[in-house]
Amino acid sequence: MFSVLVADNEYEDRELLKLEIKRALSSETSDIRFSEASSVRQALQLLTSQTFDLMTLDIEFDRLNEGIDALPEIFENYPTLNIIIVSGKLDKSEVMAQVFRFTKDNVLKGKRWARHFDVLDKKDDKTEALLHAYSFALKQNEGADKIKDLFLLAESYLEKGMIEKCQEIYRKIQDIAPGENESRENIQIFKSAISPQQAKEYYTKGDAVVGSLLLGHYIENQLKAFTGRVLGRSVPVLSDCLKELERSGLITKYRKGLFQRLYLTRNKAIHQPGAISESDFDDAVKNLDLLEEQL
Repeated sequence: MFSVLVADNEYEDRELLKLEIKRALSSETSDIRFSEASSVRQALQLLTSQTFDLMTLDIEFDRLNEGIDALPEIFENYPTLNIIIVSGKLDKSEVMAQVFRFTKDNVLKGKRWARHFDVLDKKDDKTEALLHAYSFALKQNEGADKIKDLFLLAESYLEKGMIEKCQEIYRKIQDIAPGENESRENIQIFKSAISPQQAKEYYTKGDAVVGSLLLGHYIENQLKAFTGRVLGRSVPVLSDCLKELERSGLITKYRKGLFQRLYLTRNKAIHQPGAISESDFDDAVKNLDLLEEQL
């Protein structure tokens, strides 16, 4: 089914647009569902309650440019909505000049990665634009399914503490949907040297799994860094770090105890993120400070 929102204050123009859409897409699909809005306010209400593949938007409603004035909100809140602006009074170059001032920011933010956008005169043959919009909608739906699957895969890696693999999946999502917010933010989270305090913020705000995994990731990096400073060389596998430290004779019994407690917290954070409590974040900070004290 191809879902279309026709926004125009003139009944005759809405009917004409529906006929043009049916004719243009007759070779592609007969399953078209139309919704109509006779005002900008009604169009915005429909957008909040339904999902559309395409919106045709008139420029003039009760006042000149009312349709254009609504576009910043539409672009911001519905970044994948395909839009065809229809104008009977302004020429295309005028309309594009007015539209550019706010579409530019969305383009720079990557928010038009999956949007077909066009400006047409009411007298134009709209067949090509409508076919492009239809084709774009099909690609969007295919991409959405793929992205959904990739997010599920990323979450499975996240639950296993496989941060690098998780990052790899998020990068694939960005390849398909440049600028997609969640994967982009997660890439930044895991790429940055996040602190236990920042990890705890995620935990307390409701992202318990993410906060726990970030804590485990941080502890692992700190224990490897501690091992490298003591031995003068890196040990890539965390489970080998304490063995190498003991073998060298360069770690005291006290520090060995701290290392073991931190290692257990790291394992719990990564393998049992649901078992982590707020006190584990504070204890990790304290034990890391003691481990590094007078090193």
